Parts: sequence; structure tokens; C-alpha cells
Amino acid sequence: MPKYTSIQETAYNYVRNKVLTGQLQPNILYSETKMAAEINISRTPMKDALVRLSQDRFIDIIPSKGFCLHKMSEEDIWHTYQARTAVEGFCAMQLAQRRNEEEGQAAIRALADCLADMGRFLEDVSHRKDFLTELLEHDLQFHQALVDFVRNTELEQLFNTYHYRLYFFALESLRVEGRPENAYQEHSRILEAIRDPQDQLGIQAYLAIVRHMESTRNIMLSIMPTA
Repeated sequence: MPKYTSIQETAYNYVRNKVLTGQLQPNILYSETKMAAEINISRTPMKDALVRLSQDRFIDIIPSKGFCLHKMSEEDIWHTYQARTAVEGFCAMQLAQRRNEEEGQAAIRALADCLADMGRFLEDVSHRKDFLTELLEHDLQFHQALVDFVRNTELEQLFNTYHYRLYFFALESLRVEGRPENAYQEHSRILEAIRDPQDQLGIQAYLAIVRHMESTRNIMLSIMPTA
């Protein structure tokens, strides 16, 4: 694994945070030089950071011009949901198999709390200006709690690598009429399957994850602009 200097890490985290917090907008060209000046560093560590961000699919580098947010492709959608199904499906199976252990019970309570928060939010949205972004936070907390249970740094890193795509895809899918309520029901079925004492191997928990991922993937494919 390559070693990065503290300045490169600072530059990487600075731009990455701008992407994740929505400070950078799609289809706008950004300057490497100006971005470096914002945090008072030279162009070299910023350039190295941007190459890394490009490899992580946060941005696309336009040679001699600058960079822009990564434009999601159909391949990105398929690859993202294949990876997420592998990671979260495994985590769901592990939790189902260990549901009676102390750590398993704590993780199940955390998932139940996330689900309850999401349910309460859906019942009272009439005066919320940032409905989708707030709902998305509840949605992502559920998935994060599932991955956190396994305590596997490799899986956590893979999950975090897809954080921007996960955020982008989930936000876009939640804009579809009826999707917030359907997503809540799918989360409920995941938790129900994890709790099911008859599913000793966690197969139903895994399948609940598969169905949830397929739903969001299919929505993204259906609303993706055609070339």
C-alpha cells in the first residue's frame, strides 16, 4: 500500500470532505491550483491527492484543465452494488449467526434504533426543508451499524471507499416517489431476517440484503440518463 505524506493526506481529506458534504457541484470544472491555495499548500501534494481521489472514483481529472466530480456510469452502478452486496450480505449473515451473543444483541439494538428513527422521521416530514438529506442520514446509519458489527478493517475500508457513491445513489433513489417508504420496509425485513431464530446460517438475512440492493440498483439504472 503506498505511503502518503501528511500534506498529501490533508489535501486528500480536504477535497474528499468537499465532495461528501456537497460543496462541489456536478458538471463544474475545478482548479487544482485554486484548491491548493485554499489550504496553503503547493500544487504537487494537491496533484498527488487528486490522482488518488480519481482512483477512488470521487473525481475525474481533465488533463491541463482541472477536475470535476466523477460522472457515474452504468458500470459504476453495477460494480457498486455487487461490492455492497458482498460486504453487507456477509455482515448480515455474521450478525444473524451471532444474534444471541452480547455483541450481536447490541448490534441488533443499534439497527432497531436506526430503524425506529427512520420510521419516526417518515411520519413527520411536513415541515422539513432538508427531508431527503436527513432521511438519508438515517438510512446510512443503518448500513454503517451493520458493517461496524463485524469489526473487520478491510471490509470497513471497502465500505468507506464506496461512501460517495453510496451517498449519491441513495440520495437519487430516495427522490423516486414511494422509495423512502419502500426502503424503510426493506430495512425492516433485513432486521426481521437477522432476528429470525430459525435462520441459523443467516441465509435469509443475506437474501434480504440482496433484495434491498437490487431494488436501489434497478432504480438507479432506470433513472440514469441515456447517452
